[in-house]
Amino acid sequence: MTSTIYDLGYQPYAGQRHGRAHAIGTLFAFSLRTAFAIGRGEQARRVPVLVAAMLFAPALIQIGVASATNLTNFIHYANYLEFTAILLALFAASQAPELIVTDKQCGVLSLYLSRPLRASDYAAAKLAALFAALLILTLAPQLMLFGGKILLAKEIWPAFKAEWTKLGPIVLGSVVIALLIASTALAISSFAVKRAYASASVIALFLVGPALSEIIRFVATGDVRRYAVLLNPAHLVGGLSSWLFRLEASRRSVVGRADIPDVMYLIVTLGVSLVAIVVLFSRYRKNES
Repeated sequence: MTSTIYDLGYQPYAGQRHGRAHAIGTLFAFSLRTAFAIGRGEQARRVPVLVAAMLFAPALIQIGVASATNLTNFIHYANYLEFTAILLALFAASQAPELIVTDKQCGVLSLYLSRPLRASDYAAAKLAALFAALLILTLAPQLMLFGGKILLAKEIWPAFKAEWTKLGPIVLGSVVIALLIASTALAISSFAVKRAYASASVIALFLVGPALSEIIRFVATGDVRRYAVLLNPAHLVGGLSSWLFRLEASRRSVVGRADIPDVMYLIVTLGVSLVAIVVLFSRYRKNES
């Protein structure tokens, strides 16, 4: 028998190897585009476009009315976070499963983790992408309101000096709320094997919380009844907004009647976010062993 050697032209890769940091950045950019359904079909873009429109509409309406009436006091951003919280939750419920559950369903997670990405890098990139998407949807409308209130004023510089202190609460509130919703949505989705289950679970969290809060407030007394308000995401965001913008909650509202220290809303929000992040990373660290 004789053998023949064929030169098929196979050559080793000689290009630049970008390494782990580049892989994380690429995954983040791809996931951010996925969160906004960029490059996906028309059906996939419906929810992101609809939610974005509903988030920006109140800001545009306020600016339009203020411009038509010359009343800049019509523009308010203190209660904007409370109004948009449920819309942000719906966005996260629809897009968080797209970021991580789809990879499990299609069996590409193992390809991501082949090298140089680690499981914790994968989780961090997905969390950063959803956080950035929610931050854009949260912060951009409020910055529009801030800019509109200044530009519509009779004197721009005095208006800016009177309003610039609001930038801190606007940014801090947007960051905290975006982190809360992104981390909880991804932590819940990490347990799901199908996107529909993950979306339903995220929505259920924002429905069960208010129901549980009302049940406890109905049957409990004393401090337990007062602090039960923290289980309701809407009241949590409302209390946080009041603390950030130094507003006194109405005594007729649930937050006002609870009469708990304002800083508790921030502590609970950050605490829940931290727990959700730990859960998310622990779910993926199992893949590193």
